[in-house]
Amino acid sequence: MLVPALEVIHVARTEFKYRVRAEDLPAIQRWLLRYCVPDENSREGDWYAIRSLYLDNNEFRLFQDAKLKTAYRLKLRARAYGDARGGVKLEVKRRVRDLIVKTSATLTQPQWTNAAPAGTRGLSDLAKPSMSEFLQFTETLHAAPRMLVYYERQAFSSFVDEYVRVTFDRNIACQPMTEWDLAGDPRKWLSVDMATGFDERESTYVMEVKFLDSPPAWLRDFTLAFGLVRRGGSKYVRSVKRALSYREPAWDLCAGRVA
Repeated sequence: MLVPALEVIHVARTEFKYRVRAEDLPAIQRWLLRYCVPDENSREGDWYAIRSLYLDNNEFRLFQDAKLKTAYRLKLRARAYGDARGGVKLEVKRRVRDLIVKTSATLTQPQWTNAAPAGTRGLSDLAKPSMSEFLQFTETLHAAPRMLVYYERQAFSSFVDEYVRVTFDRNIACQPMTEWDLAGDPRKWLSVDMATGFDERESTYVMEVKFLDSPPAWLRDFTLAFGLVRRGGSKYVRSVKRALSYREPAWDLCAGRVA
């Protein structure tokens, strides 16, 4: 069982993204273990599943902002880890250039199961103050479910710094979604992290490095040791592009709607 999240979390941090080859991962992780330990969900070298339901409006404003890398952009999503026994997070994630400010409120699995079918109306009926920001953005933007994204993660946390976190994501897949549903249809997953999905010659894992103010010296040494170069790449943006390339019949971005 995955470790439950806290009720409300406010995080302000910087995030850098990289791509790493699968065959390089063992050496990279051995290097990291000089300064980091696996988090609670990766202690045995396990990969744990994450499902994120991204919201957007009819004009796909949040997708367009992320695609164009505007200085200020926003993501709205519901997220579950593993089998969701630890609950479902409702997240507002703002980016101001490299700075990430994230607020999340956690619902229990029964709360999500009972409220989600009615969408924002059902969630509002829960009357949880911690959800007010998520509901305010959702209602103001007229946002609704657009894309369900699945991936597997390993995560490491520094034991020598106040806050440094390094994560690796693989097996990224997506499917267009119009319901408040974190399960999806097992027949409709589209692979996102194949070579063509990230404009690479081969499939790669996504590595994210997260820290508070400035990267510690060991983190700079780490990226130099493996020749790592920052490469942006929103999972939501990649997933929308993947759905468009597949010509999913229920997906009509050009017309500004999901059919």
